Amino acid sequence: MVKAWLSYQEQVSRLQERGLVISDAHACESFLSEVGYYRFSGYFRYWQKDPEYGDDRFRNGVGLDIIEGIYRKECEVADVIFAAIRRVEILLRTRFSYSYGRCVGSGWNLVQGEGLTSPGTSGGLDVGDYVLRDLNRSKEAFIGRYRDDGEVDNGVFTVAAYRELPVWVAVEVLSFGTLSRCVEASAGSEVLDDIAGSLNISKAILPGQIRSLVYLRNRIAHHARIWNHSVLDAPGLPGGRKARKRIERNYGEFDPRSVYCVLVALDGLLKRASIDDDWLQSEVIPRLASNQFLERGIRSPRKYGEMDLS
Repeated sequence: MVKAWLSYQEQVSRLQERGLVISDAHACESFLSEVGYYRFSGYFRYWQKDPEYGDDRFRNGVGLDIIEGIYRKECEVADVIFAAIRRVEILLRTRFSYSYGRCVGSGWNLVQGEGLTSPGTSGGLDVGDYVLRDLNRSKEAFIGRYRDDGEVDNGVFTVAAYRELPVWVAVEVLSFGTLSRCVEASAGSEVLDDIAGSLNISKAILPGQIRSLVYLRNRIAHHARIWNHSVLDAPGLPGGRKARKRIERNYGEFDPRSVYCVLVALDGLLKRASIDDDWLQSEVIPRLASNQFLERGIRSPRKYGEMDLS
């Protein structure tokens, strides 16, 4: 059955009919016209009685201001996270191109996949294929300057088109996901050892931490919800159980598959790279503390019906 189109006024009326307390209907219309009813439903469903089985009535006394407050504060926290990941991403581009150039080669070695271990899964692309894909997609003039327009196969630039391309130029247009693959695949060529050593972190956990940053960065970039979200690719933290206890003493308790776990890994990388020694404590924790529901969902995500709403 096709859902009926509703005006913003009708959307507000539907929320009111279901029991949501709205003190200013015009302000609610404005909010829905900015955010969208469907996106907002991912937040307010936690306050409905049993939406999974069709009971969309809100719990008694639930006000729009409570749920909108979570959304607004989450946006603020997401901006802070995105800015921090950006700094680490640029750092990793720099460290990878520096280490790869020293350990493997400074020319088109990267496009050829030299020193990179291919994935073991059947039918998976080689890491070099991802690099070539990103280079071919790039419209940057500095890439075109090194690209040989005569090296084309079926309308696609081949590896040979980039034989003059320095690794530190190529790295600038790789997606964060491709960069993550390159770092992880470079274990056999001492590049990963070099990068991990420069950050004083175990090479066993660094690739996983980078993957988790890629994952979180992409969710934020595509405006997906991070509140009450369980991370699919959770990072490992250094030091084992003892370190985990120390981290929780410093930063409070959190679930291992929470967004907060990724933030702890990010905070560690910022510190190890001497970028920011107090990011999590100064930028994130005070913002979370200002909204108890947001903090619970970032630290310990819960499914519908399992969240503490008190």
